[in-house]
Amino acid sequence: MKDGAAVPRTLSAFITVAIKGGIRDRVISAILVVGLLLLLTTPVVAVFSMRQVLALASSYSLSIISLVGLLLTLSMAISLVARDLEQRSIYTVCSLPISRSSYLLGKFLGFAILILLAVAILGCFSAGALAVLERIYPPERPFAWGGFFLGLWFQYWIFLIVGAITVLFSTVATSNFLPLALSVGIYFGSYSTEAVRYYLQSGGGEDKLSPAVKIFGKLVYWILPNFSAFDLKTEIVYGLALSGKTVLLTQLYGFAYLGIVLVLAMIAFSRREFL
Repeated sequence: MKDGAAVPRTLSAFITVAIKGGIRDRVISAILVVGLLLLLTTPVVAVFSMRQVLALASSYSLSIISLVGLLLTLSMAISLVARDLEQRSIYTVCSLPISRSSYLLGKFLGFAILILLAVAILGCFSAGALAVLERIYPPERPFAWGGFFLGLWFQYWIFLIVGAITVLFSTVATSNFLPLALSVGIYFGSYSTEAVRYYLQSGGGEDKLSPAVKIFGKLVYWILPNFSAFDLKTEIVYGLALSGKTVLLTQLYGFAYLGIVLVLAMIAFSRREFL
């Protein structure tokens, strides 16, 4: 019987390895520095809209965080398994009495911590710029700080899901290009699933599309993550009220989708042959 404390120790070891690897990665540091520099330009960009300074600034900041976070996510998620394959350290891990699930879950948790730190750093810079602009250009209505930080939190969950999908593809692919291409395609396609569903349910979609196309569209809607539900830019920019029920359902959906993808990744990784 295995020691009950062995699994937490194993997870913490792999989490530490993933965090150290991410900190040493110069590409990740470079992306983060570029993101911080872009956020410093927020006041300059915002003054082009004298009537809606905070609206433009918040939209610009969230867009920069979304772009930088996606680059960080893809860069780190691709290297979680690929780096060990290139360095052949994965063979040593597989030869030890350690479950592959613990290895993959520990590495992903380390990735999740690094992404959370990156989002927190970018969010602090963005909030600082917005706070300065709020004092210089007082808005007609109070800025929705709660909605802004909630938007950052849900943006973080988008990165987690994209990272999990990338890891899933990395466990079955033999090159880095395929997981990267599929993850990028899913990321951009997942913002359109809600629009596709509305079109399929509309009169135009019912009349113009064949049954096979409608079935395929519904399958795509249920398989791909619905990232439009996590995107709160419109609510933040225009100060729209956020429903507590909607926020809770979105969070539960994020937990469920992330859990399913991680379970599939661990199953695929446990069956992969390395030797």
